[in-house]
This record gives sequence, C-alpha cells and structure tokens, in this order.
Amino acid sequence: MGQPISRFPIPALDELPEDVRNRIVAVQEKAGFVPNVFLTLAHRPDEFRAFFAYHDALM
Repeated sequence: MGQPISRFPIPALDELPEDVRNRIVAVQEKAGFVPNVFLTLAHRPDEFRAFFAYHDALM
C-alpha cells in the first residue's frame, strides 16, 4: 500500500491523550477500522471530545 495522502497531520495513537486514544481503540475494536474523520479530529483533542459528546448525546 502506498503513502496516505492527507492535508491534515494524522497523529500516531501513542501521541494522543489517553481518553482520545481509548475512544479510538474502542471504535476500532467495534468497527474493525478507524474512520478517517476520527483520526483527523484527533489532531485537535478538544474538538474530538466535543464531537463525541455530541455523538453520545444523540445516540
């Protein structure tokens, strides 16, 4: 597989805050993959948390 193309830096999981990392791992275990939007949002942890707070409120 070639190099990913992205305009946003995609952080490595071990570089993320623990709560963000745990949420991404949980999604990966459930879905079998991590949606790109989650990895992109992880670049800005506060926005990632806000997105999931909204998601959790709706679901």
